[in-house]
Amino acid sequence: MRSRHLPPATALLAVLFVALLASGCGSGGSTVGGGNHASTGGAIPAGREAAAFDPRDAPLDCILGKHIGAQKDAKQDDRLDILPATSGAYVTFAATPAAAEGIQLSNADPGAESIGPHLLTVGRLPDSELRAIESCLQAQGIRY
Repeated sequence: MRSRHLPPATALLAVLFVALLASGCGSGGSTVGGGNHASTGGAIPAGREAAAFDPRDAPLDCILGKHIGAQKDAKQDDRLDILPATSGAYVTFAATPAAAEGIQLSNADPGAESIGPHLLTVGRLPDSELRAIESCLQAQGIRY
């Protein structure tokens, strides 16, 4: 009776393949987009839980880091309010840059400027604050 052993090269390839598959298991989750953590910036509205991914988190942290007041809108989950509220400035989040451009071109959000998938309504903010907010939104690009 003949023994059924694999040739050494085939056995080595099989071991490497199994090792490669095992190395991807149990990584503890994904960090795609960098948004898999609750924001340290804005308050979570009453009755809501922190989302695993909220596209407002990174821009909010950046804006707050530039010492500009901002918070997540308590009534709309796709909006950041720039403080003080009397400034009339806010950021709305669209699904894609093309969707944001469509909103801007159709004037569905009057006075909004599209920056990637974000729409910035400038209100009555000074130019220095607007430049800082724009740089935060441009830095986020199209991560989501």
